[in-house]
Amino acid sequence: MVNLRFCFMNDPELSSTTGRHSMKDATSRVLWVVTDEKPGHRSQQEGLVERLQALASFDVFWLNVESLDISLLDVLLRRRIKPELPAPDWILGAGAGTHSLILKLKRIFRAKTILLMRGAFPMALFDANITPVHDNPPKRRNVLPTTGVMNPVVPRYEGRDEHTGTFLIGGVNDHYQWDDAWIIEQVARICRAQPQVQWTLTDSRRSPDAFLPALKALALPNLTLISYRDTQRGFIKQQLDTTGQLWVTRDSVSMVYECITSGAPTGLLDLKPLRQSRVVKDMDKLLQQGWVQDYAQWDIQQPLPVTETKLWEADRGARWLLDFLR
Repeated sequence: MVNLRFCFMNDPELSSTTGRHSMKDATSRVLWVVTDEKPGHRSQQEGLVERLQALASFDVFWLNVESLDISLLDVLLRRRIKPELPAPDWILGAGAGTHSLILKLKRIFRAKTILLMRGAFPMALFDANITPVHDNPPKRRNVLPTTGVMNPVVPRYEGRDEHTGTFLIGGVNDHYQWDDAWIIEQVARICRAQPQVQWTLTDSRRSPDAFLPALKALALPNLTLISYRDTQRGFIKQQLDTTGQLWVTRDSVSMVYECITSGAPTGLLDLKPLRQSRVVKDMDKLLQQGWVQDYAQWDIQQPLPVTETKLWEADRGARWLLDFLR
C-alpha cells in the first residue's frame, strides 16, 4: 500500500500528492496531471498515477483544466505557468479538454506528455499514449493498447468471502435494451439458486426509479438492497475487494473492467443488444476470451469460477511508461 500525502495549495483548482520520497529527493520526477474532473477520465488517471507512485518516486500535482489559461503568446515566449509549482518532467492528460493544454505545456516546459485514450491530435505529437483496444489505437511505438480502460482497483485473488456475492446494476443506455423485469428475474433466480450466499445489490444513476421497489417486493431473504444514493464513499471498492462473486449488467462498461481487475469471479447479466455497437462487441469479446461468464450459459447453482487470466492495466501502463520514457 502506498503512503500518499495530500496537500492542498492556495489555488483551489490544484492539489498535490507526493510519492515514496519527499520533494527534496533530487531523483523524484514531477508529474502534472491535467484533469477535466469527469469521473471516467479521473478514474483512469488515478489508477495510473497510483501505480506510478508505487513503482517510482513522483511528486504529483493535479491541475483542473479550468485553472489553466494559456495563450499563444505564453507558448511562443515560453512563459512560466503556475510559477508556484516545480516544473513538470511528465504531463498527463485524459479527455478532449486536456489535449491542447498538455501540448502547450509541453512546448513551455519541454516535458514528456502522456495522453490517455485517442484524441483529435496526431499521436505523434505526444510522447506516449495509452488507449483501450476497443478504441482501435494505431500501431505505433509510443502507443500502448490496453484491455479496457485503466482504473484504480487493486486485484485481490485470495481471502474473499465465498458466502457473499454482489450485484452491480446499470440502467438505460444506448447499447442494450433495458428490461427491469428481466434483470429482476435473473437476480431472483441467482439468489434462489444459491441460498447459502448472502447477496448485496446496488443500482446506479441510470437505473429506473421503479427497479429497486419492484425487486424489494420479492422479499428475497438473502438479498440486501442498497440504493446508490445511500452508499458511502468507497462502498464499491470494498465490495470489489471482499465479495466472493460478482454479477454486473453488461451496459456498465467501466464497472465490468473494474470487476475483472478486482480478481473477483465475474458474470454478466443478460441484456438484448440494440445494435452491434463498440460496447456490445467489446462485451462479446470478453465473454469469448473467458474474462467473464454469461448468465445465459452458466449453471447459476454453481458459484462463478476464478479466471485463470489476470488483468491489471494500470500497473502494466505504469511499468510501460517507466521503461518507455526513461
